[in-house]
Amino acid sequence: MANYPSYNILLESSREPEPEYEDDFSQPGIQHSRQLRSAVYYKFSIVHHLTLAEFTTLDSFYQSNARADVTLTWFDESPQATYTVKFTAQPRITSNLGANKFMVTASCRGTRD
Repeated sequence: MANYPSYNILLESSREPEPEYEDDFSQPGIQHSRQLRSAVYYKFSIVHHLTLAEFTTLDSFYQSNARADVTLTWFDESPQATYTVKFTAQPRITSNLGANKFMVTASCRGTRD
């Protein structure tokens, strides 16, 4: 399994858990819950400041691993946590910061190892 490139992950990045259960209520008000999956899945929006060459490398990594499992190291927990993720969209440049620097966003989804 390939490792997600080790670029700095900015504070604008996010990790959101997906709901594990879907709740429905019948006419008399009885709650019915359905478990959607056996593990907690997370949606990642990963933001980087990259040069054009670094973005090209990240895009090439995506092209090689578009549907493969990738190991992502997430540093918001001490000391750190790893997740097995798959890309949900191609990395994209969201803004030009000037001086050959770009704001880049990558989207992934996966579970904690």
